[in-house]
Amino acid sequence: NLARVAGEDGDALGMVILEMEDALKNKEQVILFQNRRGYSPVIECKTCGVSPECPNCDVSLTFHKYSKELRCHYCNYRQAMPLNCGACGSTKLTTIGFGTEQIELELNELFPDVKIGRMDLDTTRGKYGYQKIIGAFQAQEIDILVGTQMLSKGLDFDNVSLVGILNADMMLNFPDFRAHERAFQLMVQVSGRA
Repeated sequence: NLARVAGEDGDALGMVILEMEDALKNKEQVILFQNRRGYSPVIECKTCGVSPECPNCDVSLTFHKYSKELRCHYCNYRQAMPLNCGACGSTKLTTIGFGTEQIELELNELFPDVKIGRMDLDTTRGKYGYQKIIGAFQAQEIDILVGTQMLSKGLDFDNVSLVGILNADMMLNFPDFRAHERAFQLMVQVSGRA
């Protein structure tokens, strides 16, 4: 959760939360960018360390809390959230990392009187889903918008005074020789929304 992440990088997250409080007091809007959708990108067994993987793509399945399922974001394979480890049978399963769904839930606890929206592939699949979220944010019906890469390009909001990029070091340390360049481009695009 965000408190756990604050323990890992407390100064930076604490500063972002303080800046968010200031912006909200001034009736300004906030955008938080996390380039991972779902609740948690990895489910891991605490006993044996095994993580459920997609049988088609061999990547870790992402946990989506709202639908209580694990999904592959490449081939759209889905399975119900297991109650125990498929390798050792242990019931000690834990989530590692965070996605937009978890951030939205944590922000609802942190700022209970603030309207929070989420914009990712899961919330924009329905007819006009993208336009509804953008329209509500433009009309200032949403105070904090949490989203993935889809909110980084081509949008201009007059009342946004703060853009937070969560887990930016993950983008920088991605195992690709172009990771630094791509991370920089994405950060510049996202910060341009303010």
